Amino acid sequence: ANVLVVGGRGAVAIERKTVPDFVSSVRTNRLWEQLLRLMKSDKILGYEIARRILVIHGSFGEYLEGLHEPDLGKFWASVMGAMMETLYVYGTPLIVAESDLAFASFLRIMVQREERNANEKLPPSRWYRKNVPLELPVKDRKVYVLDSIPLVGESQARILLERFGTIEKIAKATKEELQRVPGIGAKKAELIYGIFH
Repeated sequence: ANVLVVGGRGAVAIERKTVPDFVSSVRTNRLWEQLLRLMKSDKILGYEIARRILVIHGSFGEYLEGLHEPDLGKFWASVMGAMMETLYVYGTPLIVAESDLAFASFLRIMVQREERNANEKLPPSRWYRKNVPLELPVKDRKVYVLDSIPLVGESQARILLERFGTIEKIAKATKEELQRVPGIGAKKAELIYGIFH
C-alpha cells in the first residue's frame, strides 16, 4: 500500500496506481503479487488494516491517445479481466479516479466516511445480510436478528423488543399479541408467527 488513511477503527490501505503503472503491472503480473501482499497485511506502520482498496489514478482515454495500441479489443479485454480478477479473486474493491481532482475527492470522502464509521454500517436490504461485528452490543444484535425478518425493519424490530423484551417472548407470542404492537397488522403478524413456528 502506498497510501494509508487512519481512522478510529483501523486504517484503510490504498494501493494507488497510475494508468500506465496499472497496465504495466498487469502485463508483468506484478499487480497480483502486490494485491496478495496487501491481502496478507494485517498491520502497516503499526496500524491494524480494516479495509484495502485499489485506486487507478488517471484516464485510460488519455493513456491510449499517447500510444499506438494495435488491438483495442484485446487491450480492453485485458484491463476488464484484470479489474474482475482484482474484485472477485483478490477480494479488493477498485475505484478509478480519472483526475487529480477526482483522486483528491476520493481521499476526502474516504476520510469523512471513516471518521463517521459509514463504511461499517449495515445495508438496508432485506435479502442481503452483512456480517455483524462481534463487539456489537447485545441489544443491537437482537435488533439485527429481528430486522432480517421480511417486512420488519430496524425501527419495527426495536418496537417489538421494547414491547416483548426478548426474542424468545416474541417467538412465543400469538398472532393476536403480535397485532397489538403498533404497525403490525394481520399479514405481518402471520409472517412473524410463521417464522418462529
